[in-house]
Amino acid sequence: MMWTLLTLGCSTTTVIGGGDTGDAGDTGDTAIAVDSGDSGEAPRDLDADGYDYTVDCLDLNADVHPGATEIWNGLDDDCDGVIDADGAWSGSIAVTATAVYEGRPYSFALSCPFVGTRGLDRFDWTVTCTPDPEDEDAQRMLGSSLTITPEDAAVEGQTWEGTAIVASTSGWDTDAAAEIGWSTLDAARFVSSLSAFSLTLDAKGNLSRD
Repeated sequence: MMWTLLTLGCSTTTVIGGGDTGDAGDTGDTAIAVDSGDSGEAPRDLDADGYDYTVDCLDLNADVHPGATEIWNGLDDDCDGVIDADGAWSGSIAVTATAVYEGRPYSFALSCPFVGTRGLDRFDWTVTCTPDPEDEDAQRMLGSSLTITPEDAAVEGQTWEGTAIVASTSGWDTDAAAEIGWSTLDAARFVSSLSAFSLTLDAKGNLSRD
């Protein structure tokens, strides 16, 4: 659109708009500066710890940054995506079980794998024992498989303590006391015991983060 301004008494004519901007194929005014987004400044480092917000997972805490030492505090101190002792855990648990059958005690020594996963506020774990399939007494009293699992997997801090369920494929189960204590972020100790009318069990072993 073209507007023409005529000034009476003057021979001057002013044309507003519609002129050639010098842009090929463009009849509009394109003489507008475009912001490329690059201010030329370094990315922000709000906590001044030497790591900007593009790599610092908590840029309001100078103690949290890549390469920091992970400690028990509920934070991902080193920004590796893992908080405290979260992750997969495993170990070998030595289990001694004594069962009474027809008034006679039978003792069994088992080596049982421990597998578990800790994350957020839970530590789900299982100890699985497989008695000797050739031992008729073990199969009769313990079953083909014996498992130990937590009744409540909720965990906080460096200790899990509570009731564990000891269950057999023979169809019985019973409660046991159990505890897991972390000495470091990568090492823990498992202990469990029960004493019932016809069965006593002691289990212990070291755990490590995978």
